[in-house]
Amino acid sequence: MSTSVPMSPARAASGQHLVGTWTAPSDRLPTAIGDQTIRMVVRTSIGGSGLRIRLSNVFGRTSVTFHGVYLGLQAYGAELVSKSNRPVTFNGKKAIRLKPGQAVWSDPVVKKISPRQSVVVSMYVPSNLAQVTGHERAYTTTFLSDPGDYAKGESADKFTYTSTQWYFLDRVAVTTAKSVRSVVALGDSLTDGAGQEIDANRRWTDYLNHRISALPAAKRVSVLNAGMAGNRVLHTGVGPSALSRFHRDVLSQPGVKTVVVFCGINDISKGEVTSAKALVDAYKKMIKLAHARKLRILGGTLTPFAGYQSWTPEREAIRQQVNRWIRTSRAFDGVLDFDKALRDTEMPDQLRAAYDHGDHLHLSDAGRRKLAYTVSLKQIL
Repeated sequence: MSTSVPMSPARAASGQHLVGTWTAPSDRLPTAIGDQTIRMVVRTSIGGSGLRIRLSNVFGRTSVTFHGVYLGLQAYGAELVSKSNRPVTFNGKKAIRLKPGQAVWSDPVVKKISPRQSVVVSMYVPSNLAQVTGHERAYTTTFLSDPGDYAKGESADKFTYTSTQWYFLDRVAVTTAKSVRSVVALGDSLTDGAGQEIDANRRWTDYLNHRISALPAAKRVSVLNAGMAGNRVLHTGVGPSALSRFHRDVLSQPGVKTVVVFCGINDISKGEVTSAKALVDAYKKMIKLAHARKLRILGGTLTPFAGYQSWTPEREAIRQQVNRWIRTSRAFDGVLDFDKALRDTEMPDQLRAAYDHGDHLHLSDAGRRKLAYTVSLKQIL
C-alpha cells in the first residue's frame, strides 16, 4: 500500500479546495534512469491557483531522491517559455527522498495556471535506477538529458533523448472554487488513448474536456484520465487490476465528484472470464466503494471487437451479457452507452468502420471523439 510523505500544505482560502487537473496511473516500468534530467509535458484540464504536483515511488524497489525539480511552460519540444521555469519545493525543501511505496505532494508552485495549458515538469535524478514508477503509454514525448542536472535551464540543448513514458509524476492539482469538481475516467487502452498520434492529445477524455471548456466557468469540471493500456478489471498483468487500483487512482483524487467505469473488454478478449458474473461482481464492488464516498458513478457499455484476433462467439456473448446488466440493472447512477454509439448498425458485434483504428478493437480519432460526445454533460456536471 502506498504512503504519503508528511507535509504541511497551505490552507485553501475560504470557499476553495484542491482539485486534480491532470493524472496518470502508475505501474513499475523496466526503464533505466540515472544521473540525468527528465523533462515531461502534461496538459491541465482546468485552471486555478497554487498549482501542485505529486511525485510517486509507489512501485519502486529502492529509494529515489529528486533534486532540482522545476515547473515551467512549454514553448515547443523541450524548450520552455522564457522566464517561466520555477523551482518546486516539498515542505520548503528543494530535494525530496521517497522510499518504496511513498508519494508526496509539492508546495504550491505558481499563483495562476490556465485550463488546457501545457506545463513542463523537469527533475534531476542522480541515482541509477533499473526500474521506476511511471506510466507506460503516455502518447506524449518525454525528454531525457545527457548526464547532469539541467532542470533549471529553459533550453532544449541538453535533452538529446526522448521516450513516450511519464516517470514518477502521477498528479497535478490546483486550488479553485469548491463548486468545481472532477470526473475520473477509469479504463484501459480505449481511455488511455491507443491509436492517436504522439503529442496529439486526442484521447476521448481530451475531447470531453474540450466540450466542457466551452461552458461558463462556473459549470466546468476537471476531466482526469485514469486509463491504462492493457489493464484488466480482475487480474494484475499490465498494471494492477482496475479493481485493486480503484482507491488509489480514482477515489483518492482531490475534488472527485463523478466516476466513469469503462473497462472489462480485456478480461473478456483474453478469455479470463467465462461468464458475466465475475465482471458484474467487480462493478458492484466499485459502485459500493464510490457510493460510500458519496460519489456519482457511471457505467460505460463495452464496445464491439468482432474481427479482433481474440474474438470468439462465446466471448461476444459475455460482452452482451455484461452490457445488458450495465443497461438494465440500475446499479450505476447512469449509463454511457458507448456500445450503441460505436457499433455497426448492420453488424452490431463490430465497430463501425469510421470508428475503427484498424484492428477492430481500438478506436480512430473519430471513434474517440464519438465517445466524448456520447457523454451527457448533465450526468457529470
